[in-house]
Amino acid sequence: MSCLYSGNGVGVWSVLGEALNKGIFCPFGRNFAMVSIRPSVRQTPAYVPGEQPQTNDFIKLNTNENPYDPPAQVLAAVAAELPKVRLYPDPVSTQLRQAAADLYGVQLNQVLAGNGSDDILNIVVRTFVDPGEIVAFLDLTYSLYETIASVHGAKVQKIATDANFDLTGPVICPGAKLIFLASPNPPKGKHLKREFLWQTCAQAEGVVVIDEAYGDFSDEDHWDFLQEFDNVIISRTLSKSYSLAGMRVGLAIAAPTLIEEMDKVRDSYNLDRVAQALGTAALRNQAEFVPLWQKVRSTRTRLMAQLAKLDFQVCPSDANFVFAAPRWIAAADLYQALKEKKILVRYFNHPRITNYLRITVGTDAEIDQLLSAIASLKGSLE
Repeated sequence: MSCLYSGNGVGVWSVLGEALNKGIFCPFGRNFAMVSIRPSVRQTPAYVPGEQPQTNDFIKLNTNENPYDPPAQVLAAVAAELPKVRLYPDPVSTQLRQAAADLYGVQLNQVLAGNGSDDILNIVVRTFVDPGEIVAFLDLTYSLYETIASVHGAKVQKIATDANFDLTGPVICPGAKLIFLASPNPPKGKHLKREFLWQTCAQAEGVVVIDEAYGDFSDEDHWDFLQEFDNVIISRTLSKSYSLAGMRVGLAIAAPTLIEEMDKVRDSYNLDRVAQALGTAALRNQAEFVPLWQKVRSTRTRLMAQLAKLDFQVCPSDANFVFAAPRWIAAADLYQALKEKKILVRYFNHPRITNYLRITVGTDAEIDQLLSAIASLKGSLE
């Protein structure tokens, strides 16, 4: 099939419909070209992030950001970098990676820095998976895993979870080149059973990513897995616990042989110098963040208890959010009613969780306003 431009478009319309049906876009212009969209891209639904309102009058409890600002000594790191913005940043984020290595007790060559942990996940897929090979993850989990794998052209295999969204045993997936396992696992927010994770890593034929995006809001981690398994990558982000969601700083920690190959795939200069400086300062000042994590955990406990009193089915959580289902109203309706009151929570239109809301743990004042709004709405229906 050809797609020719004749100045006034004559001859084009007869092939345009066929072209669009095949995922081919023929732009009208001086140099009329045929652009083919990869089927794996065209057929993949776009990832839908949480809403980011364009005004400042919302209480944002929908995207799992930290409600507390970074400490002043962390923010001070920006000043030294602003006069240097005409210069490229360190292409390999050396100081950031060294700070992470020192904190986590590994070597510099075991750490890769990414533009948020989503960048790390993309790098992992592009490094270890060819199109047509298997990428496995839980049903349910972080939905971006499926988007990244599908766009890449990988075969997706979802691992069943029980009625409580928990694993019932290790993930056994013959032929999988990559297994994504988030712990704590969204949207529920609980850690996966450690013994199941260990058995999964021991049996896996490919790479296992343990995504610890929410790990700092609990007492459990998986650093010892790195000493036992050379096929494990631990993914971390500074968006949640370190209050740097706006900077996009992610980390991969793994055996040097894996990091070396991933570094070939990483985009050049993938972290700007301000993100590197803030990320380095945050990791160097971890002790200043620990009280903030404890405040989030304390508020989380109170939020869970109060939601239960308001007749919600509340899932236990190890993260900075709570997953809960109201028994007295449809979750979609409650989401909309709260939004009308300028309170944003997260609703997922997914068959298994249509009656659940995911609520980020905010400040005590924000949670008080949320609970008051819910109580008022509930009272109006009684």
